[in-house]
Amino acid sequence: MKGRRTGGIAAIALLIAVAMFPGAALASWETYTLDGKLYGIREGNNAIMLNLTMKQALRTAKRINKAFRKDKGFVDPGSGPCHDPRPGVQC
Repeated sequence: MKGRRTGGIAAIALLIAVAMFPGAALASWETYTLDGKLYGIREGNNAIMLNLTMKQALRTAKRINKAFRKDKGFVDPGSGPCHDPRPGVQC
């Protein structure tokens, strides 16, 4: 049950990170704390306080970084190096 909760929190944090911070995919997320008890994740000046334990926040940051590393696809709008304007074409 705890694994499912941590996974859900990681997914929600990933969606928040992408929605709030456009350059989030190029970032490396890490944990931070304000009071020493509850933790969140941050990248540079972008911070999301998740009110988790240190272990949960660290696991969440690792999962977000892993998800961003997997996303390496690039869709060419037709003006790039592929010169293929069809939607969904990946270089």
